[in-house]
Amino acid sequence: MKPIIDGLYYEGKWKASSIEQYVKTWREFYQFLSSQGVYHEMNMPETIKVKIHLDSNSNFLSHTSYANTKLVEKESAINQNWKITKTDFTDNVLSMGDFWLLYSELYNRDPVYAVMAYANLVTCLRVTPLVNGFPLGSNKLNPKWKTYRELKRDLLSTQSLFYVAKGGKVKSLKIPTEFMSVFYNIYENPDKGIKYTYRLQKYRNNYCKTKHAKNSNRTPTQRPTWLLSNGTPVSTRDYQKVMKESAENCNFKCHPHMLRHTGVTQMLYRYLKLNGFMDSISLANSVLLADAQAILQQHLGHVSIETTKKYLRTILRLIQESRIDALLNTALSTSKAHHDMLNDNPVFLKGLELLESIMENQNVSFL
Repeated sequence: MKPIIDGLYYEGKWKASSIEQYVKTWREFYQFLSSQGVYHEMNMPETIKVKIHLDSNSNFLSHTSYANTKLVEKESAINQNWKITKTDFTDNVLSMGDFWLLYSELYNRDPVYAVMAYANLVTCLRVTPLVNGFPLGSNKLNPKWKTYRELKRDLLSTQSLFYVAKGGKVKSLKIPTEFMSVFYNIYENPDKGIKYTYRLQKYRNNYCKTKHAKNSNRTPTQRPTWLLSNGTPVSTRDYQKVMKESAENCNFKCHPHMLRHTGVTQMLYRYLKLNGFMDSISLANSVLLADAQAILQQHLGHVSIETTKKYLRTILRLIQESRIDALLNTALSTSKAHHDMLNDNPVFLKGLELLESIMENQNVSFL
């Protein structure tokens, strides 16, 4: 395995954190094979068990049952010196101007990619539950899932999405009706362009007859949420690849997890501004940290206070660099008149104008 890991790092220029995630998955796979008595020749070094000391003052949600230490495993198959520790997510946050440029580029490839990116930003889902777990209609995890037309009929502003998170845990978050409007009008049932029913027909009549469909256990009775215009289901790797290529065409770098970081930073920033914390953003502000921690735990399932601090540092750094206005998430706004920064941000305006040109062709407006 070492030649593969070295090749990914030195030749592929992969980040150590990305390689580590793959190595962990490989380790789990071969451990599973061993547990099932399946012979293989993969020998991986044992993980390093490390006891870390915890700060009880960092756990704002419970001071009563808190362990002073925690036993964790460090991956030993990669060089730990490759890993770069970052104190914030600033380099992984897009301005909204860049996002709309990316959105337009993805739309030109296929509207399904653009709507997936929009969902990535608004819901802050990780790429796997977004690709594999976002429902088209009711399913086992989401028996009460409503379409946009049903939400509009019932005058609902949000609905709960239940999904399988890391570690196999079922979590939930709120999906705004405004996003479901985009999903419906841009992807599912556009006035112009390819409707979902056509994509589904191509999936059943063409894709399901391929060898790849059989190997992937795809059947005509299924209704995959994300389908290309030729009926091919969008895979995680395909979504990541197209986003990387589209961002490069816009002269910047982006991967799906950056949209998650961007959405979370925006969500936390709006909360701080709405509740009057902007003049007192400090990692020493225990009330602020407690509120921010509760928000991220509720929406993302994060339990580490260090993750919360990274997002707060991100906001502080963006403010210090005078980049916070370009970060504001207008995606949930209802009128372009609400964007008081348009005249002062030509890049942002250009992105919106590109998106508007798309909307005009669709006779749809959500900005």
